[in-house]
Amino acid sequence: MKSRLTRRSVLRGLMGGAAVSVGLPVLDMFLNGNGTAYASGAPLPTRFGTYFWGLGLTDTPAGGTRWVPGKVGAGYEIMPELEPLAAVKDKVSVFSGFRVIGDGRANLVHWSGHASILSGIAPASASRFDGPSFDTKVADAIGTGTRFKSLDVDASISRQPVSYSTRTGSTFASPDVTPLALYTRLFGPDFQDPNSDNWKPDPSIMLRQSVLSAVTEERKALMKGLAKDDQIKLDQYFSSVRDMENQLAVQLQKPEKCEACVVPSAPREMQRGASVELVNENTRTMAKLLAMGLACNQSRVFTFVHTSGASETYMAGQSKIYHQITHDEPTDAKLGYQPETSRLAGLVMQGLGTFLTELDAIKEGDGTLLDNSLVMAFSDTGYAKIHAIENIPIFFAGRAGGRHKAGQHIAGHGDSVTRVSLTAMQLAGASVGEFGSGSMKTSNPINEVLGART
Repeated sequence: MKSRLTRRSVLRGLMGGAAVSVGLPVLDMFLNGNGTAYASGAPLPTRFGTYFWGLGLTDTPAGGTRWVPGKVGAGYEIMPELEPLAAVKDKVSVFSGFRVIGDGRANLVHWSGHASILSGIAPASASRFDGPSFDTKVADAIGTGTRFKSLDVDASISRQPVSYSTRTGSTFASPDVTPLALYTRLFGPDFQDPNSDNWKPDPSIMLRQSVLSAVTEERKALMKGLAKDDQIKLDQYFSSVRDMENQLAVQLQKPEKCEACVVPSAPREMQRGASVELVNENTRTMAKLLAMGLACNQSRVFTFVHTSGASETYMAGQSKIYHQITHDEPTDAKLGYQPETSRLAGLVMQGLGTFLTELDAIKEGDGTLLDNSLVMAFSDTGYAKIHAIENIPIFFAGRAGGRHKAGQHIAGHGDSVTRVSLTAMQLAGASVGEFGSGSMKTSNPINEVLGART
């Protein structure tokens, strides 16, 4: 007998009449015969995330490079510092030659690059953006209906938590900085195992939801008569309240079984230290947890920091940190580049390769979690020795559910970095027609990587 259960009927049953959007895990019974979409024709959900590392990749004073492929378009060659991406090369597009255009604003070292990529505006001062980071726009578009609108992770083992996700430009997200903290957020006491038959709604969650709803109803009254700055602060607060309400609403619904969701064991506490080996190990562990959190439909949007802009990482046995080496190390006359800097860059890219491999290891439909994701990986600078904000390395990884024509090298020839950011938003599913301001304002995405499903 054919089952009458459909994806839509489960949604109605899960909501129980409440006006709450609840994301469902991907079950084989909801897919078409090819495993490429739901039986109704609706596509599998796309996940989006940013991945940041500091100090760019290796360029040379003479204009050479250790990472930019010589061939433009499909079938680009793997350059030395891209070797860690070889296993997923066909799912990675390389963007070179894009730059920040400051319109007279100073280059704020280890800040102007990623601030411009994320906000579309060359910042006026360090430590803040002049607008929201675009990941928040993507979260607003595709991140509702899951337990967490967005997840923020910092694997850098820095002295201070690092996040570049912001809605106001001045207040940044508070990331999880250890595997155990991320595990607790995703799979701690509030996690509902979708494969468990023993489920009951938590009365304390119902109470919290009720209290938050009552507070939300007072928003309009509180907004009256406030100065603009206080209105911004209050609006930010209530945005957080709405996100929390959504999270609580999801927790009050019995989750559908999800065979792809395997609850991991709690990780051990990590050794503290900033060696690149430890940071990469931390990245691998946190990537595994994040990937399973995405597979278990806890969130569809994330930000991930491997190292901060002025990276404090070092190689075992080195007396200098990576940041200092980029400035102090001379260019080798025979090689034409800084060999220790390039070696460190290769190790840092191992972290990205590991991260992407963990997403690619989870099977979903007829592909993998990475196939149904778009990860935009980027740095803060091009040639770190001179704090260049030209030729900043940027990568798209994943097929975005078929939207991303992956496996290409796109040469920007001095175009604004905001073209790449706008393209990422459109590939992720955000309805954004333009991005940036001043000379970086653009409505011109990079059509070469846009697939048929955009």
